[in-house]
Amino acid sequence: MQYMNKSQSLIFFALLFGLYSHSQSSNLTGSPYSLFGLGVESNSGTGRNSGLGNTGISLDANYGINLYNPAAFATLKKNEVTFDFGGSAELTNLTGGDANEQRSNYNFTNISIAFNHNDDYGIGLTLKPSTNVGYSLIGIENNIEGSDEQFTTNIGGTGGISELRLDYARTFFNNLNVGVKASYLFGNIEESESIVTSNSYLEIIENNYYNGAQLGLGAQYSLKDKHNFGFTLDFPTVLKGTKDVYVGKYSNSAYSTLEETEGESIDNFYLPLKLGFGYSTSFKNLLLTADYTKKFWSATNQSDAIGDYVDQDIFGLGASFAVDRTSYKYWKRVDFRMGLNYNSGYLKVEDTNIDTYSASFGIGLPIGKRSLLNISYTLGKKGTTESILIEEYVNTLNINISLSDLWFQKRKFN
Repeated sequence: MQYMNKSQSLIFFALLFGLYSHSQSSNLTGSPYSLFGLGVESNSGTGRNSGLGNTGISLDANYGINLYNPAAFATLKKNEVTFDFGGSAELTNLTGGDANEQRSNYNFTNISIAFNHNDDYGIGLTLKPSTNVGYSLIGIENNIEGSDEQFTTNIGGTGGISELRLDYARTFFNNLNVGVKASYLFGNIEESESIVTSNSYLEIIENNYYNGAQLGLGAQYSLKDKHNFGFTLDFPTVLKGTKDVYVGKYSNSAYSTLEETEGESIDNFYLPLKLGFGYSTSFKNLLLTADYTKKFWSATNQSDAIGDYVDQDIFGLGASFAVDRTSYKYWKRVDFRMGLNYNSGYLKVEDTNIDTYSASFGIGLPIGKRSLLNISYTLGKKGTTESILIEEYVNTLNINISLSDLWFQKRKFN
C-alpha cells in the first residue's frame, strides 16, 4: 500500500519544514537551566530511541530512521523512502527554596527524509533542534539607590540552536556499516529585560545569532548477527556569534530609543569532541541495548558567569519486546519498549553537577506494512534543591511517525 505519491510526499515534507521554522520562535523548554550557555541540550530523536532510554548507537534503521549513528542509514530498507517526523509535549514541575512552579511547552523533535538506493548506499536529510531556550525570571524587586522607591526587573529568554544535517552511509563486507554526517548549526537566542518603576519603563532586547559547521563519523559492526557494536565521533567545532541590541525607554508619557546596534561581534561558542559507544543483542524476541557517550567540555576552556563547564558522561540502557515482528497478526508485531538514562550534565554550579536521571516507556504501533507510529513517555529528574539550585521533574510525551514508501522501482507495465 502506498500512502502518498512522490509529489505529495515532497510537498508534505516542505510543509513540515515550514512548521518547524515557525515553532522555533517560541519557548521550546521550561527549564531555568536554559539560561546557561546556548540552552539545554535537546533529547530529540526518532520515536524508537526515545522509548529505549535514548540509546541507538548500535541499532539499525529497520524500524525507522536512527539519528544516533550516521552508519545506521546503510541499513534502511532497500529502495524505500522514509519520512520521519515527531513532536513532544513537556510538563515541568520546578522546586527550589520557597518556589513551586509548573510549566508546559511543545516542540518538534525532528523532521527527516531518508532512502536506500539499491542497497548501494543510504542517505538522509534532517532538521532538528540541538539546544532549546525558554526561561523567565519575573518580579525581581530591588530598591533604587538613595531612595525608598523600588524597581522591578523581568527577564526572559527564547529560541535555541537548530541542526540541519546530511547523513551518508555504506556497507562493507556485509557486516560493517560506515557513515559520515555533515551538520550546519544555526540559531537565535533572544533575551529581553524590562526594568519598571512607578513612572518609567526601560526595555533591553538582545538577539544573539550563532552559526557553524560540524563533521561526524560513525561505524557499526555485526558479529554473527547476534552481537552489534556501534561507534560515533563528533569533531569539536566553533560557533561564531553576533548580536543585535535594542534599548528603549518610556518616561514622561513618551517613548524613545536609547540604543540600536546590529551585527556586533560576541564571543564564539565552542562545541567539544564527542565519543559514543553502543552495544546491542537479541534473545529470541527481546532486544537489549546499551550506550555510553562522553563529551570533553573541559577542553574547550569556556566559562559561564554562574558555573563551570565540565566533561559530560551519558549512560543509557534499553529493552524492547515483540511477540513476532514478522507476524500477520497486528498485536504480535507491536513493539514494547523501556529504558533508563543518566546524564551527568556539562555544567557545575556551586560545586554541584546539574545531572539528570530519567526512565522511559514506549510502544511502536505498525501502520500498514512499512510504517510505524511511535509513542513514548519519559519521567526525568534534573538538578537539586541544594544551595541556589532548582530541581526539575519533567514529564515528556513523544509522538513520532515513520512513513515509508517504495521508490526507484522499475515499472512492470507500460
